[in-house]
Amino acid sequence: VIKYEIKQGDTLELIALQHHISVEELVNYHNAKAPLTQQFFGDYIPIHINEIIVPLTVENKEKHISDTSNFEQKARYRCEQINISRINNEIITLSASTIYEFLVKKAKDTNIFDVELTDSDFSVEPAVYAPGFKFAQKLDKLKLPITFNISNDGFIKEIFNHNDIEHRWENFRDNELQNSEIYQQLNAQSPKQAEDIIVTGNKEFLNQNNLSNMMDKNLFFHLFTKSFLANQLKNYQLQQFSQIFPNVDLKTDVVKSIVREDENLATYRLVGTLNRENLSDEMLKNMYDSIYKSSLKFNYTAFDFIYRINYTIDKETGLLQEGKASIAEKIKNNFEVITEYNIKKVEL
Repeated sequence: VIKYEIKQGDTLELIALQHHISVEELVNYHNAKAPLTQQFFGDYIPIHINEIIVPLTVENKEKHISDTSNFEQKARYRCEQINISRINNEIITLSASTIYEFLVKKAKDTNIFDVELTDSDFSVEPAVYAPGFKFAQKLDKLKLPITFNISNDGFIKEIFNHNDIEHRWENFRDNELQNSEIYQQLNAQSPKQAEDIIVTGNKEFLNQNNLSNMMDKNLFFHLFTKSFLANQLKNYQLQQFSQIFPNVDLKTDVVKSIVREDENLATYRLVGTLNRENLSDEMLKNMYDSIYKSSLKFNYTAFDFIYRINYTIDKETGLLQEGKASIAEKIKNNFEVITEYNIKKVEL
């Protein structure tokens, strides 16, 4: 909804015309949302009513969202993500650290946000992985800035500037991708994998639902959207592909609990348990034997996915103050992929 501030000279007819709805629709919608003392009972605006609640229709949505004066609330976040893969609990095969800084703007009286990336950098060992990380960051930057609202279950519901993101991808795909070192190497060694970059990119960038789902895999957006719902966030199921076993779909049942609360802040915890209902241990063992046993030597043990998130919100603004995520996928004692993520709100 939009809370329109009534100005001198405004009439119900003018306000309705400005927002592309009829006077009857305007009055009925406002009265359904407003307390009794703020409702309309005639065809004029009572002197004590200072604002009117207007539905965010398809016609006026783009105009409203593009009006930067609506984005009154701002916050800056600094984030660090550490990725490690390790064998036999000690030998590190990959160590990467990535930092990000995001500027978040919230539209007045809505759950609509605009997020832009203002800084980023990374380091990775072994250095042979650096071109891959650099390429992945370039793809991530095509998705930003992004303007979206949040659904009742804590996901990105609608991307209002999806056309802009589409155009950024199409320009990169058609004009820049062929000059990329990664793409040139893949195209020379495995043309099918090079083609898969384009196919996957088209699926992700050109379909709004796919893009929303992929954005939720980004830990900044994952924490931010879930945290904004505060007490309204319900238990949910997380779904993603395994990083260890190719094309294996993992489902994790996530339970929310409150850790502590005072008059200003509330801290929540999210704990996930791997749903094994349709996960065949025999299939995982066979894949392990085929992919890993010859190099790791040890027999298959047990597979698990660990998901732990703690975050604190400001109760007055509803905005995330700080958070920490710890996510690990592991074949017990043999091989594990670990992600640690820290986020903190800083001064503007």
